[in-house]
Amino acid sequence: MTNARYVLGLDTSSRHGSIALAGDGAALQWEPLPPGGHSSGLSQSAERLLAARGIGWKDLAGVAVSEGPGSFTGLRIGLSWAKGICLGSGLRLVLVSAHEAAAAMHRREGELIATVLQGERGEAHAALWSGGAVPTRIWGPEAVPEEDLVAALRAAKPARAGDVAIGITAPDLRPPLREALRRAGFPLLDADGGSPVAIAVAERGDARLLAGESADLASSAPAYGRSPNARKPAS
Repeated sequence: MTNARYVLGLDTSSRHGSIALAGDGAALQWEPLPPGGHSSGLSQSAERLLAARGIGWKDLAGVAVSEGPGSFTGLRIGLSWAKGICLGSGLRLVLVSAHEAAAAMHRREGELIATVLQGERGEAHAALWSGGAVPTRIWGPEAVPEEDLVAALRAAKPARAGDVAIGITAPDLRPPLREALRRAGFPLLDADGGSPVAIAVAERGDARLLAGESADLASSAPAYGRSPNARKPAS
């Protein structure tokens, strides 16, 4: 047994998946998940993280998972896996918005942070946050046509912010749209390959669990933000 409070966090909302372990609210270590290998890599990565601390599943306070928006298949894989672990080990489950996790991941990198996720064809999901110890949502999330994204972000900026630049976190956004944001003067905060968002999922999940929040294992579902690519043909 251990006196520390451990939370496992996972992000499979984009092709840059990751899994992380937090102890007493602070991330301890993390691993990337291989692109296209979220399903096969989750269990092995989680077991390595736990073994490195000498703990087992029942030593966890809960499991936090990104609820999206994001990849239809990726979100289903992550939530299904997390539900199975919680059901089998009697752990609590907590869902963390992909926007909140992305903003938390970059909270120290600027006064204003925009989280931009790929939405339906021709659309982006965007939200604006204030930076700091705990990011605060100012606007969104909203679905915005790609051609209107720059204008929408500028309009969402509070007048009091003056010349403060809006930093953009958009790891899974189409390259042409990322380039359009860069050309419009928005600093891009994501390194090549994206950031390990599971770190923020684990830390924000810990805060939710401490506040007494948890998701229902039977009814909780991803917030896809867009329709699946594969659809039933019309009858």
